[in-house]
Amino acid sequence: MKGFISQDKYKEILEHVPIPCVDIVLKHRNEFLMIKRTNPPMQGQWWLPGGRIFKGETMEQAAYRKLKEETNIETARIAKKLGPYETIFPDGPFGIKTGVHSINVVFLMETDDVSKLKHDKNHSDQRWFSEVDKDWHPYIKQVLADCRF
Repeated sequence: MKGFISQDKYKEILEHVPIPCVDIVLKHRNEFLMIKRTNPPMQGQWWLPGGRIFKGETMEQAAYRKLKEETNIETARIAKKLGPYETIFPDGPFGIKTGVHSINVVFLMETDDVSKLKHDKNHSDQRWFSEVDKDWHPYIKQVLADCRF
């Protein structure tokens, strides 16, 4: 699997084409996990765990990888695959001013293994929610509605 590319090459790609991504709605009991972003786009906002799919990686593999990287949770099962969705942001990482466009597939995953929950360095907090906040991004609200939250 080829996945990691240099920051300069990734920045150039972000400036020119949409990026295929996975997002995860992680459910535990009747709550879902949100993590607070420290980087653009959506810096300082509650968001779903997720990110880009690497070349040679299936969407399911990417979902499990991102779940582990961003939450430290290794044990979950896929309950449903939803999408595609898309997000278009006016800003992005690395100071990109041309906007970032992603095509997103969402995995609703369920877990009972929350004892090792810990956000990564790209996030400042994590929290379980049972209700959708009216001020969250429309994409987040739509995905959570589609997952019956």
